[in-house]
This record gives sequence, structure tokens and C-alpha cells, in this order.
Amino acid sequence: MPEYYGGITVKIGDGAGTEVFSNLEKVTDVSGLGVTNSLIDVTSFDSNGSMEYIPGLADGETISVECNQVLDATVQLALIADVVGGTQSRNIEIVATDGVNTTTYSMAVVPLSYTANPSISDKNTLSFSLKISGAIMAA
Repeated sequence: MPEYYGGITVKIGDGAGTEVFSNLEKVTDVSGLGVTNSLIDVTSFDSNGSMEYIPGLADGETISVECNQVLDATVQLALIADVVGGTQSRNIEIVATDGVNTTTYSMAVVPLSYTANPSISDKNTLSFSLKISGAIMAA
């Protein structure tokens, strides 16, 4: 029996008081969901000639999202407008499923960039870069 690979849905919040999340259309790839802890050097004269570290503050990664471009896709266009307009923060949800179990990752992001990738011989795509700002909550 083949293994079910599941799926990913990226949802973008509208920023309203009772926030509504809408699916980003035609997502084909998501990467970079996570954090990296910075290192704090705590080496002292008692460190026996070796560097010693402790974890510092977590810094969210930059998420890359790839989509098949749909010219009238409202959420794709809204995310492009966020980048162009310098939106400081947008709430998103990334929903992962294996067909049985579901995990929703919720976080704030800074919309950094978009790139249109037109093609004569293949599909037209859009790439978005979103910097995680703050904690990632998983439920």
C-alpha cells in the first residue's frame, strides 16, 4: 500500500478583529518553517580552555512559499499588495495533514518579497518570502 504524503494548506489572515483566514491559492511548495536559537557565549576563566554556550532568543526562519500563478487569485494578489505596501505583520496558518492527523502552525510573518516566474514552456509561478516574527504555535 503506498504511503500517503498528505498536504499543506497556507492560510492568510485578513487582519480584522475577528480574523478570517483564507487559503493562498495553488500552493505547490512550502519550506523554511522553523526557528533557530542564537548562541550566547558564556565562556569564563573556569571553562577549562573550551568555549561554552547557552541558547539565546529564538529567531524565526524565512518561509518560502511557491504557488502556481492565477492572475485573478484574490489571496495571491493581497499578499503581493502586502509586500508592495510594506505591511509590517500578517497572521498566517500553515495546516499540515497526513490524511488522518492534522497540525496547524500559527504565526505572524513579515511579507518580505514576491517573485513572478513566467514561463513559455511550463506553468507560471509566484514565489513569496515571509519572515516569521515571534513564536510559532502548533495545535
